[in-house]
Amino acid sequence: MLRKTLMPLLFSLTASLAFAQTTRTVRLDTTDDVGIMGTYYPADRPHAPAVLLLHSILRDRSVWTDFATLLQHNGIAALAIDLRGHGESTRKLTAAGPVKINVRELTGGDYQDMLLDVEAAIDWLQTQPDIDKKHIALIGESFGANVALRYAAINEDLSAVAVFSPGLNYRGVRTDDVIRQLGQVPFHIFVSQNDDFAFKSSKRLVEIRQESGIDAATNELTVCTGSLQGTEMLKGVRSLPQIVLSWLKEALLGVPTPPSNAQPPAPSRDTTAPTK
Repeated sequence: MLRKTLMPLLFSLTASLAFAQTTRTVRLDTTDDVGIMGTYYPADRPHAPAVLLLHSILRDRSVWTDFATLLQHNGIAALAIDLRGHGESTRKLTAAGPVKINVRELTGGDYQDMLLDVEAAIDWLQTQPDIDKKHIALIGESFGANVALRYAAINEDLSAVAVFSPGLNYRGVRTDDVIRQLGQVPFHIFVSQNDDFAFKSSKRLVEIRQESGIDAATNELTVCTGSLQGTEMLKGVRSLPQIVLSWLKEALLGVPTPPSNAQPPAPSRDTTAPTK
């Protein structure tokens, strides 16, 4: 009798874990005919919020694997893409046939055109039947943070924006000229104190928002000691993934963030717990 009772429970648990661990490779086409490859991490719930994840220069979507899996297991779907010229997103169709995009040969115009990569990914997420298209967030690291901010400035449909180690200007992609346009959308910056350029840039971005009269700006910056950049912070500061997850749950699901005086787990490597 006990065995009969346990079998359905074990089957349900196994099926749930298997679903939560699945990923799907997707191919997207931009309006300028670049093929963008991505990995989709579906959430184990219907009508789920979603997050689009952008990597930095000379990296690829794999830098987000651990964090995307954490989101997936917490009811938030994730899509990590390779920006053009990176990873598997290296093919563009032209009148003369397909050509290969070499990351080492990208120009300033190519970096600006990465906004089209983001647009294709957001459009794809909004067509997925398991996604709540009214609750989609955008997150980027380093150069990808700048791309995220510029896209968010022209897309009012995003529900939240978070960036790791942004700069005032990376490869001609600026942020100081668009940061005011984010308005009151939930926004947060995560940066390391000894990552000099990103730290100074982050402080300036918050100052610009404060000067614009945005009330939330004083609570939009989390600083970690150490010098790790971008997604390396998620690996090097043990408490940071949960802090970011809590922020996203509040922004996308309305789940209150734990009190700021709660003691996070001890950090790893050369960093200490984040400070605000």
